[in-house]
Amino acid sequence: MTAEVTRVEAEIEPPGPGSLHWRWAGEVRGYLLLVKAGLLQLMHPGLGAGVEQHSDFFTEPWERVLRSVPEIQGVTFDWPHGGRTARKIRDFHTHIKGSYTGADGQGRRYHALDPEVYFWAHATIFDALFQMIDLFDHPMSDAEKEQLYAEGCAAYRAYGVSDRVVPPDWASFQAYFDRMCREELVITPAARGLIEFAKEPPATFPLVPAPLYRLLRRPTAKPLWWLSVGTLPEPVREQIGERWTVRDERRHQQFRRAVRTVWPLVPARFRYTGRARRGYARAGVGPLG
Repeated sequence: MTAEVTRVEAEIEPPGPGSLHWRWAGEVRGYLLLVKAGLLQLMHPGLGAGVEQHSDFFTEPWERVLRSVPEIQGVTFDWPHGGRTARKIRDFHTHIKGSYTGADGQGRRYHALDPEVYFWAHATIFDALFQMIDLFDHPMSDAEKEQLYAEGCAAYRAYGVSDRVVPPDWASFQAYFDRMCREELVITPAARGLIEFAKEPPATFPLVPAPLYRLLRRPTAKPLWWLSVGTLPEPVREQIGERWTVRDERRHQQFRRAVRTVWPLVPARFRYTGRARRGYARAGVGPLG
């Protein structure tokens, strides 16, 4: 991979009120796909090297996640200034560059703003949003998929990074995503660290009182990892050595049905993240318009 970095300085605003992103991207259910999206990101050799060499993920994993996710949601929910948030996120990555050794033993250069690297990070987040809706709410129609994908492309362009690698439509995105999972992803040291973190969570969690977290940490780790494994593409499951049986799939489907049934009964203040709720309040437009 070359260290090509292309910025596009035209100011582009991401989708706002009335869009599918505005409707769905602030849902707390998105956290059910957090491990999946993170693992797919870290299995990209260039992205994994950047996290390994420039991030505090290994020393403060929860803190890093809790800092990153709200900022990414801000690209949508800081409307009408989501583009400004996107470019701020982009500029955080300007200095993230270096080299790593590929599976063939050859050294390679990377930069976080290389389009191949930056778009893959965005692609995993978009894929997780699609999967959240499709698995935990309702099967999406072809029209919804195309609209959500077009909105995702607009959100990506708001970062001001070259879009030359962006597939033109939903079908080509699916083909691109499948090829990446089958041919490009590897178990990087950062990805292995995330797997270990998911199976054996760290001793503290900033949002939960320490005594309660100590009580829940070990009993919940295995079910949460199992839930994440069920959302992974099959080639990735095979690569990390996780089996997925017919029984596993049947139980996963039962869990998904339970979420779909119970979710409408949850009070709205618990269904949407803080960044989304503030966006709805500021715009005077809720998730449903």
